[in-house]
Amino acid sequence: MKKHFDFLILAMATALAITTTLTACGPGSEDSSLSLNANDSSGVINGTKVTARRDDGSRGVVLFQPVNSIGMATGICTATLLSDHSFLTAAHCFDKKKTPSLSRFKIIFANEKGLFTDREHQRSGSQIVIHPQFRKTKVGLLNDVAVGFFEGGIPAGFEPIEIERDQNKNYQNQFLNIFGYGKTKDSAEIFAIGYGSAGELRKAVVKLNGAYGLMQDRYAILSNGNTQFICSGDSGSGQFVNVNGVPRLIGVTSSVTGIKKFAGHVSCTQGRSTAMKVSYFAKWIDEVHEAARR
Repeated sequence: MKKHFDFLILAMATALAITTTLTACGPGSEDSSLSLNANDSSGVINGTKVTARRDDGSRGVVLFQPVNSIGMATGICTATLLSDHSFLTAAHCFDKKKTPSLSRFKIIFANEKGLFTDREHQRSGSQIVIHPQFRKTKVGLLNDVAVGFFEGGIPAGFEPIEIERDQNKNYQNQFLNIFGYGKTKDSAEIFAIGYGSAGELRKAVVKLNGAYGLMQDRYAILSNGNTQFICSGDSGSGQFVNVNGVPRLIGVTSSVTGIKKFAGHVSCTQGRSTAMKVSYFAKWIDEVHEAARR
């Protein structure tokens, strides 16, 4: 309880020191005013373009597109494969309370959006389970996770990623591999129809320099000390560590708090981003899969 109280005090002090705004990075939601990790177009600010999938977590990364009732994609997010028919992403990427017209989604297995449009590299679905306690509060998005299901299996070169289940594991000061299809510049550019230049997969190597053990359900990554950042379109992306040569999913990119600039734009490079701890939600993830098998 004391740790939670200290966190709130820290958040309040930060808000008094600089103008901050917490926003979600999935363009399909009302809160998608470009926040999570600076990017202007393609993905992960200052990140490295992914040209081949490797044993760093990238083989589990896919592009997630929510689709409305008239068949139009309403945003762009990132997701991680949990099995050959399921994935994990951020709940706000498919929030029907914010965008009531959402009806289904697309999963694209590609390094660039639109690179593969054939059936082999796309999957469609409508079954997605939002965490029942997902909500927006003054301290940020809570329980911002969702599990989706699709049919058709996964193409060669992709594979599900093992999730962290140990809530006592402390990854403080470790380096994470984070992949995203989001913006590549810290600007107020809004995603154009077709997402403009967004949708190119990039990788960031980011130090987990926030207080990992401060909260049970989430952790923060401070922009200070890092040179690569996540931003709009990177929501839902997996955050991976290497455990004995095998990538392990420990976090799901959620939102960013930063300095509010011109026209309400929140900087992805001057503040902190927040991720949901996968270990905290592991039991719920298992329950969702079990219910889907019935």
